Amino acid sequence: MASETIVPHFVYRAVKILQEKGYAAWVVGGALRDYWLGLKAKDWDVATDALPQEVMNLFEKAIPTGIKFGTVTVVLDGNALEITTFRQEKNYTPQRKPGQVKLGVTLEEDFKRRDFTVNALAYDPVNERWYDPYYVIPKLEGKLMEIKAVGDPCERFEEDPLRMLRAFYLMARAGEARAKVHWDEATLKAISLSRDKILRVSAERIRDELNKILLGSNPDECLRKMQQVGLLEVILPEVSRNRGVIQGDNTYKLDVFEHILAVVRTIKPSLHLRWAALLHDVGKFSCRKEEGEKIHFYGHEKVSVELARLVLERLKFSREFKEKVLHLISHHLFSYPTTPAGLRRFLRRVGPEAVEDLLELRRADILGTDPEANLLALEEFSRRLEDIRQEKAAFSLKDLAVNGYDVMEYLNLSPGPAVGKALNYLLERVLEDPSLNTRETLLRELKEWAAAHLQQK
Repeated sequence: MASETIVPHFVYRAVKILQEKGYAAWVVGGALRDYWLGLKAKDWDVATDALPQEVMNLFEKAIPTGIKFGTVTVVLDGNALEITTFRQEKNYTPQRKPGQVKLGVTLEEDFKRRDFTVNALAYDPVNERWYDPYYVIPKLEGKLMEIKAVGDPCERFEEDPLRMLRAFYLMARAGEARAKVHWDEATLKAISLSRDKILRVSAERIRDELNKILLGSNPDECLRKMQQVGLLEVILPEVSRNRGVIQGDNTYKLDVFEHILAVVRTIKPSLHLRWAALLHDVGKFSCRKEEGEKIHFYGHEKVSVELARLVLERLKFSREFKEKVLHLISHHLFSYPTTPAGLRRFLRRVGPEAVEDLLELRRADILGTDPEANLLALEEFSRRLEDIRQEKAAFSLKDLAVNGYDVMEYLNLSPGPAVGKALNYLLERVLEDPSLNTRETLLRELKEWAAAHLQQK
């Protein structure tokens, strides 16, 4: 195999520069795992016995991004590449920082601190040789991902509890490669025993790892396995507690938890859609009511919104992302209006910009209940909405032919609630009849409204 079909040219150059100065240098980590799985590598890393300052001296553009821990970022051909000195780490702090770092060790010693055996791979592209101490290459080449911690799994998870969640990211990568997964029993048991330690990890790191898992091709399988070992209960109890919550008659073949996973699997792999799918029904656990032989979840969408808000805030999502997800959840139980005015009011209520996402959530919700369900009604509703959208009608106050200043001037009003009431009245009239949306007509409508609603002085 030619080296540059395995690693990019800038990575090859970095290794060659180090080796020409007498240092050992290897490409290491997950990029090599992904290569053998047939996946596109996400990022590249180089490990060397050169000390950080020696690396800094060798490269024209080098940044000491983690020099305390042996890491320097160099820029070659416009690409950033992390180069890390072989090291041992001891005495980890709760923030996952090693209290003691020993540089200048061998590659073999360095690999003992790696997280999983499939990530403990090294490749020398200059001399075209591999270092595979755990014999994972034949398995990866045969489309088998063994998820096994390096050494004692409890020690690895004590060093950095996020590694427990990263194990499920490996499961997600296997899904992308359509590879089988084999879980090492000791590693799986250690996750179960150590699961509460994940709470030591920052919310941002947990969020980022969950995002990668959710965007994979098998998020349902990963979440189900996380539930089995108890990790999901610690990270996302709002989702986990819906396990075993029966929904009703034979129409509902899945409990709420399995329904949620089915919706997550079915919906398009966009991050806000996957999170909306994951959280859209979390309130059902606390809303379940049995009335005779029937089961109801009255108001579960409102409870789901509030629980989803807590989840998204806990995981430090941006305000914009949070509101986008909550908006979809709050409207996911919409009915299908049939009249043109009803369709326009629907667009007004949910916002034209959110319609496509909301329809996608409904599609996944339906198929998550019954994969063979008939989607004709939804498809017809979607077509009618698109016809209405093509009319270029007014769906919000900014679309009206008059604005607040016009209202104040025409009715001699000061800024206040009356202005908003007047504009909302005009919007309702335009939603009923779009032809009214001209300045002249709306001012006439405004005069009639004022006569009925404003006190005459």
